[in-house]
Amino acid sequence: MSTKWQVETLRITVFPSEIAEVSVAKLWDSVIGRDPDEIRFQRGKIDAREVEFGNGRLVLAKQDDRIDWLYLSKPAGDLDSERLQLPIIGNLEGELKTFTAWANPWFESSDMHSITRLAFGAVLLIPVKSVEEGNSVLSDFLPNMNLRNVRDFNYQGNRRRQSRVDSGIVINRLSKWNVYSGQLMKLAANPMQAPQVYDPKIACRLELDINTFQERREPLPTRKLSKMFKELVKLGIEISEKGDIP
Repeated sequence: MSTKWQVETLRITVFPSEIAEVSVAKLWDSVIGRDPDEIRFQRGKIDAREVEFGNGRLVLAKQDDRIDWLYLSKPAGDLDSERLQLPIIGNLEGELKTFTAWANPWFESSDMHSITRLAFGAVLLIPVKSVEEGNSVLSDFLPNMNLRNVRDFNYQGNRRRQSRVDSGIVINRLSKWNVYSGQLMKLAANPMQAPQVYDPKIACRLELDINTFQERREPLPTRKLSKMFKELVKLGIEISEKGDIP
């Protein structure tokens, strides 16, 4: 696996056919087995739990027709005492192992049934020193594009494939590529004082959404869910290593 990419976010999404019957509290207890650090609830909108996990935070959120497991970086610290850093958890290989270690047993458990759609998502970064360097790095993953002297670059593509686990299932391989450049400005308490400006942070950014076809209505085969999830992850890794390939 390529070690270039750093993790900002990892995500698992499932779409149950009977989401109203899913208890977030019971799901959290069965998978995590310890009390959350924070609970957020908005009736009819979102029901979420959060806890420190690995090098970041693990969030379980139920909303609308979906359930998301999110592995996120920790909040930024005191900006007066440290330089702002990119929201990175760690390298892709290590953090993916941490995140999926509990996921595979969950997919094989009796809790998984009537899932009509499944997705693996990720936001990955490669820190660079300039936009020009970022374009050069992305050119290795997007060889058919000339990024010389390009600014504000954004590319999105979805290259579908048939599942090798179940040939009757179509997989969307959605990838979004760009060079991110951000700079934080902190206003002073005294409006007569100049704001504090932090060094710009620049990175190649790859957003992945590898998911089963959205128009499917019947549940995915329960006994194949674990293998299908592993397939989605493998396809995501393939894109991170080889770029936008057919």
